[in-house]
Amino acid sequence: MYKLKAVVTAPVWGHYTIMATSVTLNAKQVNAGSREIINATSQLTQVLRTFENLYTQKLSSCEGMTVEAWMSAMGVERFTTTNKSGKVTKKGYTPGTIRKGWNTSMQTEAGKMCVFKNVPAKYKDEDGTVYRVFTPEETAKIDGKCVTRFMLSEIADDKWTVAIILRGLKQGRDYKKYNDRSVESELNWEELDELCVIRVVEDENGQEVREIVNVNKDEVYF
Repeated sequence: MYKLKAVVTAPVWGHYTIMATSVTLNAKQVNAGSREIINATSQLTQVLRTFENLYTQKLSSCEGMTVEAWMSAMGVERFTTTNKSGKVTKKGYTPGTIRKGWNTSMQTEAGKMCVFKNVPAKYKDEDGTVYRVFTPEETAKIDGKCVTRFMLSEIADDKWTVAIILRGLKQGRDYKKYNDRSVESELNWEELDELCVIRVVEDENGQEVREIVNVNKDEVYF
């Protein structure tokens, strides 16, 4: 349960005004609430509204080119409508206009857009707990890095940001460079044999200790 407490200020022209409320949330409400807000503002159509006040803004780093001109150079045009008299009206960017500027090699057969990124290797045990995967060398380190693969990853419907849009457009222009890096990363993955996960367990004294467990490579996923 959360608690509400009104904060009452001094009278103004004979009236008391409530300036703020103090709300106490539990950890579950904090996490769940923030997730819902992020999900509600991270759909592609919602993110694209960010551009509505930027079309004519000039980019000082690009010799005064406007945002609209820069996006056009990247292959993305604003959606347009034409009335019966032939007048063309520019609207905003849409998922469809973004997709037209997206490299087709970075799209799934269903038309979902992807970006190249480092994806961590994961392992799920019999209890459903998911772990990051490490090489034996990395488990010996306090700040060891988990195994990752640089690969194309589909953008979830609720994970869009302006940064992701621009990253995908830039990667699409230099697709060979990123694809070559992806192929190299896949070859490095294939060379790995011994993989582990780190579990935190209690020893005989009730102290939490790290336990290194070898896992089958066939059960690891990205």
